[in-house]
Amino acid sequence: MDRLRPFGLLWLLLAFSTLCSPAFSNEDQDWTLVSDRNDIQVYMKHRDESRLKTFRGVTRFPLKDEYSLVALLNDYPSYPKWLHFVDSAEEFGRANPLDRQLRFTTQLPWPLADREAVLRAKVTQVLDPNPNSVKITLINQPDALPPTKNYIRFPEMTGILAFSRLSNHQIEMTYELILDPGGYIPAWIANILLRDAPYFTLERLRRIINKPEYQNHYYDYIELNGPGRLVDATPQAAPAPH
Repeated sequence: MDRLRPFGLLWLLLAFSTLCSPAFSNEDQDWTLVSDRNDIQVYMKHRDESRLKTFRGVTRFPLKDEYSLVALLNDYPSYPKWLHFVDSAEEFGRANPLDRQLRFTTQLPWPLADREAVLRAKVTQVLDPNPNSVKITLINQPDALPPTKNYIRFPEMTGILAFSRLSNHQIEMTYELILDPGGYIPAWIANILLRDAPYFTLERLRRIINKPEYQNHYYDYIELNGPGRLVDATPQAAPAPH
């Protein structure tokens, strides 16, 4: 059922790099390849401090209009269409366009209770002088909003979304998710759901990103390539997040 997609959280504003090397190395840090299908690799790493495992997805695909990713990530109503397990997404605060506060909800199959996440999404970009790297870091803020009836709040949720710009309009995207669903969910069930989240999120994102409504946009707070970019445009510096 399409609504029951494992929770792939993230505020994604975007993360790109002009470096030809991947944003993360999957050959170190004890990552183990657990799935390789449809040009999407999923890696797993065990964490000694948690009963749950960490999962990372990596894929490459052509993308000429990099600003289409920003347009998609600003479209909160679309999140359930591609973020695995996400039922709704909303922004409830921001310091600037690169530092936002978000709330996600997810529906789980009965008898599991529905969950919600309250997060801070920080986008960092290095210009040296070209865009060297951009990374979205998701920071858990479970106390930023009062408790919500009918939802269990994730006690732990963090994530990273990073992009590397390769040659010939190819990009590599890496998505990493760490979470503890809280409440009573056996670790083996949670790990199965988490394992699927990177694959289905990246697979759906590759398809939806090419829709016409996400093309030919420009955002002055991030330095990317695309046909909607103004000539000689320079991104405006956002206030440094605290």
